[in-house]
Amino acid sequence: MEMTEAEQKFARAALAVFQRYGVRKTTMEEIAVEAGVSKPTLYATFRNKDAALGGSIRLAKSAVIKSVTDEWATTSSLPERLEVFFEKLVLAGFDMLHQSPDAQAFETAVGEASQSAINAMRAAEIDAVAGIFEDVQGLETLGLSPGDFAQFVVTSAMNAKRLSQSREELQDYLAVLKTSAVALLK
Repeated sequence: MEMTEAEQKFARAALAVFQRYGVRKTTMEEIAVEAGVSKPTLYATFRNKDAALGGSIRLAKSAVIKSVTDEWATTSSLPERLEVFFEKLVLAGFDMLHQSPDAQAFETAVGEASQSAINAMRAAEIDAVAGIFEDVQGLETLGLSPGDFAQFVVTSAMNAKRLSQSREELQDYLAVLKTSAVALLK
């Protein structure tokens, strides 16, 4: 999932423009202006707006996943690690989406490239969260692998992010999810 320097630069520019105008109203010309390049240069890296959206999703999510895993290195308890994941990936994502002009476009994507980026980033989130469940004893009793349980936690949290009407509602859901996961794995 490594991105070239050009892809990173253009993805940062695309993300800034998408957040300013929304995905639907953003044009490739606006992204090129934000990146300080010509449209043909931008098109050489991202063939269309959907590819630029996919790049911006990969860039943003990869940075957040790295931040989460870096912070996990300084925390050892499962509740603390879940809290970091919920705060940095779920709640911060909710906040960003609800500050964007057309938040749903980021969640649902608009085409193959952006949907592929969402799927790849979801898999990366699940892999990262599986790492915090590797040494948990309660999973084997349930007949679950760390990956299975991570998929359940990540999917539940991200669906709650998509369906919650307010940050408070999402926080309440995540508190129940964290409490349930910790209690189940004791």
